[in-house]
Amino acid sequence: MANATIRVQFGNPDGSEAAGHLSAEIDTRPGGLNGGRTSFNPGETAYILVYKSDNVSITDTICSAGSLSSQGTAVVSVTEEIMFEDADTANLGKPARTGISQTVWYGRSLGGLSLQSDKVTVKAAAKGVGVAKVTYDALASVYALSSPSTLNGETDFSILALIKGTAS
Repeated sequence: MANATIRVQFGNPDGSEAAGHLSAEIDTRPGGLNGGRTSFNPGETAYILVYKSDNVSITDTICSAGSLSSQGTAVVSVTEEIMFEDADTANLGKPARTGISQTVWYGRSLGGLSLQSDKVTVKAAAKGVGVAKVTYDALASVYALSSPSTLNGETDFSILALIKGTAS
């Protein structure tokens, strides 16, 4: 006996939710809000940079201890390598505010780069295999994570910060 099944997908064809970008990181820039530091003493404040695409709304911020508060926004200059894997498109690690301000090809050049409307996808003039070092500006929401001086009598501890968002 043989069986046949078929899956009928409703909603987005790939089954995903609306595409969007949301990421967070400690501000490790040498001239940034943490002065380049990545570890902190109990009772100090650590600054977190949150990057999101235009279609993402932050719905909640929660931390396991201390407090997490919004501190406005900051424009951050980002330099990173992007990879073209036998393609004419690659993705940035964070949404760019405007276009790419600087490009250096390592080895084979695939020509000029243009930022697509999602502000994450970069399109090269030609398809191929290539590595480009790019520089662009990204807009970050800044959050301050204030820690207590002790947690249950401990002075060596971790705090988890959760930033929730939805894409429309």
